[in-house]
Amino acid sequence: MVFQDPYSSLNPLLTVGSALREVLLVHGLVARDEVPRRVEELLDQVGLPARAVKRYPADFSGGQRQRICIARALAADPEVLIADEPVSALDVSIQAQILNLLVDLRVRLALSMIFISHDLHVVRYIAPTIAVMFGGRIVEVLPPGVPLEGARHPYTEALLAARSRLEPGWLAHTGELNAELAAALPATGCPFRGRCPRAFAPCEEVDPSLRDLGVGHAVACHYVT
Repeated sequence: MVFQDPYSSLNPLLTVGSALREVLLVHGLVARDEVPRRVEELLDQVGLPARAVKRYPADFSGGQRQRICIARALAADPEVLIADEPVSALDVSIQAQILNLLVDLRVRLALSMIFISHDLHVVRYIAPTIAVMFGGRIVEVLPPGVPLEGARHPYTEALLAARSRLEPGWLAHTGELNAELAAALPATGCPFRGRCPRAFAPCEEVDPSLRDLGVGHAVACHYVT
């Protein structure tokens, strides 16, 4: 797991080397005499020098700390790496560096990755397949080859519009999203209907199932045919 905030997800009392060694030893992934070599290898994989091993998190920038967090996740030799909003807490100038690192690691290590973000353009850069979720369920799947502009679910459209907000009155086209997403969802029907500008009678009674529109593009919406 790579968490959103690199400032709070590292123990400030542990050196970088200790944080990585802890993972290796707890999981018994390498012999004790091989731990130093593996720690240096992990640092190299994320673009940090070997001398970082003796330094503490406070000595590093946000982007460097996130590289350490990625190295710590890789230390567990994962089959799947889960990155939860891993660049949202970073400066814009640093975000691209971390995204490029994740892409490189995914290809170089043949690593499966689940990348979680509200920015669909960032997700598309990382992931060939996008699953859009609302209310704890998938409402749209955009496979490779289907551009973001081809999104059909109203919630996906709203996420895309919220990123830019280039035109006055953009909410008139997408429906105003309630900021209180933790509020109770409808007990019956489509969970998004209370926020959807296209909701009509069937949405009140039947929760739409995920339907394949072709080439793996699936949408859970009564309005989309």
